[in-house]
Amino acid sequence: MTTKLIILIVISLQMIACENEETTFLSADIALYSDSGCWEESVIAAQNMFLWMGYTVELVNSEYINEKGLNDFKLLCIPGGDMYRYSQDLSQDGKKKIKNFINDGGSYIGICGGAYFASETVIWQGNQLSMTPLGLFQGSAEGTIDSIVPYPQRGMCQVNIVDTVHAITHSISTPQWILYYWGPVLKPKTSEVTILGKYSAVNQPAILAFDYGQGRVFITGTHPEIEEDSDRDGVTLK
Repeated sequence: MTTKLIILIVISLQMIACENEETTFLSADIALYSDSGCWEESVIAAQNMFLWMGYTVELVNSEYINEKGLNDFKLLCIPGGDMYRYSQDLSQDGKKKIKNFINDGGSYIGICGGAYFASETVIWQGNQLSMTPLGLFQGSAEGTIDSIVPYPQRGMCQVNIVDTVHAITHSISTPQWILYYWGPVLKPKTSEVTILGKYSAVNQPAILAFDYGQGRVFITGTHPEIEEDSDRDGVTLK
């Protein structure tokens, strides 16, 4: 991940923090989902990214969310991993707690599997998965994208920043080279979604931002937490 894209996420988090200034007695700024189905490297890299930014992070699992909810945090991050497993482990009540948290002013970052999970419809290799996703994003998440990297391989992809006036992306250089690991194209049904970046290979949305009630959502089909040019993320991909 380039420094410019780190700045993108920092800015988005700063905007999120401003929306939640009245929150007190937090367990941590960020609840980072870590449970069965999560790609361990994504969890490690995301945690290191947030800590490097100066945020406090607590790892939470499905049991925590299902039972306690997220009122002690400002933001929930769902990392890369198995979106179907996420949908199975997080109960209907847990999913409702997540949606209420965001609707009431919390924020959500979904990375790859977390972007699939945030969508209304999940398409995997041409087939709609029989699962109950969060449905924060009014649209479909459709992967994999073999024209970028043939499944089951992973590799770097070029993302063009297409909204250069949005508060999040106005200072971001384009294109960005980011890790692609089976992520989706994000196809919105509504114009109330801001497309921030598109996969160069297919000219389809890769990075989105939108409001959900009083909260904010940022989802990406790529892995900006993985820094291919630095060991700061704490992971070594083989």
